[in-house]
Amino acid sequence: MDYAESLSEGRLLRRYQRFLADVELADGEVITAHVPNTGSLLGCLEAGQGARLSRARDTTRRCPYTLEQIQVGTVWVGVNTHRANALVGEALGRGAIGEVSGYARHRPEVPYGQQRSRIDWLLDDQNAPACYLEVKSVTTSLESGVGLFPDAVSQR
Repeated sequence: MDYAESLSEGRLLRRYQRFLADVELADGEVITAHVPNTGSLLGCLEAGQGARLSRARDTTRRCPYTLEQIQVGTVWVGVNTHRANALVGEALGRGAIGEVSGYARHRPEVPYGQQRSRIDWLLDDQNAPACYLEVKSVTTSLESGVGLFPDAVSQR
């Protein structure tokens, strides 16, 4: 994923209060970072794992850092749910998702249905039926290289 600024690297010490995590940066400084993911992140937030963080432009923010990625084995997992649609948009633009690479147009957040729900991505082309693409973030540990969703019972 392309970030506006480079990410800081560190090591996860602990996650607590659902939205907070302590991370030791490469220079040894320990900071508290915002975790923008309500999931349990079972297996994705173990002490000692590598962590990548973005720094907020707002200098008055309580937590100047946001946890963006966590290293699970040799794989970096994006844990910031606010980035998932942008990440998929970049991948669609590059043709990196083979199963849907043939669509000419990729439109985000398109309303549909009687209740005007929104689909994350509508892919369309004159030569193929439309594809409604829903994006989900990985919120539990990887098994055999596959991310799992969800990590808890949900009414959805």
